[in-house]
Order: sequence, then structure tokens, then C-alpha cells
Amino acid sequence: MAPATALKVEGARIALDIEPGKTVTAPIGISIKTDEAEGDFAIEALGFGQSVADGTYTALEAAADTSPLSARSFITIDKPTVHLKPGERTDVTATIRVPADSRDGGRYAIILVHPAAAAGGKQTAFATAVAIPVLLTIKGGTISEKGEITAVENTIIQPGKPFIVTTTAKNTGNYHYYSVISNVTITDAQGKSVATVKTDPFSRAIVPGQQVQIIASVPQGLPEASYQLTSRIEKQDGMLLDTETKTIQIGKPASGSTVSPGVSSDVGAVRTTYAPGPGGLAVCIAAALGLLGGVWTTRKGQR
Repeated sequence: MAPATALKVEGARIALDIEPGKTVTAPIGISIKTDEAEGDFAIEALGFGQSVADGTYTALEAAADTSPLSARSFITIDKPTVHLKPGERTDVTATIRVPADSRDGGRYAIILVHPAAAAGGKQTAFATAVAIPVLLTIKGGTISEKGEITAVENTIIQPGKPFIVTTTAKNTGNYHYYSVISNVTITDAQGKSVATVKTDPFSRAIVPGQQVQIIASVPQGLPEASYQLTSRIEKQDGMLLDTETKTIQIGKPASGSTVSPGVSSDVGAVRTTYAPGPGGLAVCIAAALGLLGGVWTTRKGQR
């Protein structure tokens, strides 16, 4: 959930390099505005998730936090609940203990600051929760930055009209990375490039095991025909994570095709994988049926 103006959290991002077996502390300041009603606030260490739709960081309850790279159990809060009066501020300390056998990559958690529930389940104050991302780098370990495309979908394409290409990218490595870009290229039957689009770098880190949608807008309309669409997911520094190619149909399909008029086709998909992942066949079937990737969120937080 997005921070409310009434609830202010200082230290709203914890990013540390830490050695196995070491303990560190991180201060967190919590305050409310002078015109806000007093109330109790809870501070919890939870799992790290992300919204597929926009990459917003989300807090996962213990049952949903199944990542082997979770840092949820590493964290203890000295004041799990605090009471604040209007305009009051208090300091909380998060202690992070990394087990000695931790190896390689990163470890991830969310510290969620939110109104505590009073008797009967009612909140004691009106304020939105704030999610503090915890991104730990294990010193001396091996970092693996990998990714795969789990879906490439496009809106219904009409001749001469702009359209949208949505690529779903998943982090399959053991470390988070920033500034992911989608490069979309469309070629005609002769292999000539007729459209290219490069998205802006993705604004949030993608953490291991999570996937996000990256949207590319193709502004120029194309004539009625069959085309090859290639989506490449790469880091801003040019490192290629994955690429996938699919056939799309603009306008009416060729005679004998089973594609319904006005619906883009997805046949003959070719997948080049730079990290382990599901086969291209499942992706092609999902796109051909016009399925949209599910968007799941729990408690949202700002970067």
C-alpha cells in the first residue's frame, strides 16, 4: 500500500552488504502528523513479493513466503507495536542476523509498518501501510543475474493502428537487478524490419523469483499482413536476459487460417532461452487463447 501523508517512515529502504554469520542493525523512524488521531502501529518482518502489473513491492505473509532467498526469518524488531500521539515520532530498530551458512546472491524481505488492529479487528488509526524493502547482498558469494520471458502478449491489432506489446519478465537468478528494458522488433515476410520499440528502463528492482510486465507501445500502424514479433529483455548495460519470437497477424488472416478476424495470431513461436524456464509451447498456447497474465498483490509498498 502506498504511504499516506499522515504516516511518515524514515529509513524506508534497507540495502546492505553483509557477511555470513554477521549481525547488523537498521534504525526506522515512525511518525504521524499533528492533525492525525493517535493510535497503535505494528511493525512486522514479512516476505518480499512484487506486483506483476507494475513491479510494486508487496509484503507476503509467512505462508506465501516460500523463496529460498527469503530474509524474513533473519529480522527481529525491538518494538513490534508502538503507540503514537498526534505529531509524535518514535524510533524502532530492526536487527538483521545472517546465518553463517548463507551463501551466494541476495536475501530479501519487507518490513511493513501499518495500523495495528484493535479489539474487534478495527484499526486504531487511519493511515496507509508503508513497506520497507530489505535487500541484502551476501559478501563473498556468487551473484547470478538471469531472467526469462514467461509471456509475450499483444492487443488486437488493426491495420494502420498503434498497438501494445506486453512482455512478462521473470528473475530466475539469485540476485536483484534494476533498469530492465524491452526491445521489440517487428519484421515482415521478407525479414525486413518494419517497426522497433525500446522501452524506458524499468523503475524498480526485480527480485529473484518475481516477474513483472514491461509494456512497449508500437506507435506506427502496419499494413494488413503476417509479421514476426521479437521481444528481447535485457539490462540497461546491454546484458541479454532472454528473447522470444512469435508470429502476429494484422488484419484478416490468410485464406485457410483458423485465426478469427480481428484477433492477433500467435503461431510458430521460436524461443531462445538464456536461463532455464518453461518451454515456448506453453507461452504460445497462452497467447493464442488471449489469456492475460494474472496480476497479484498483497500489501503494496513504495520503492
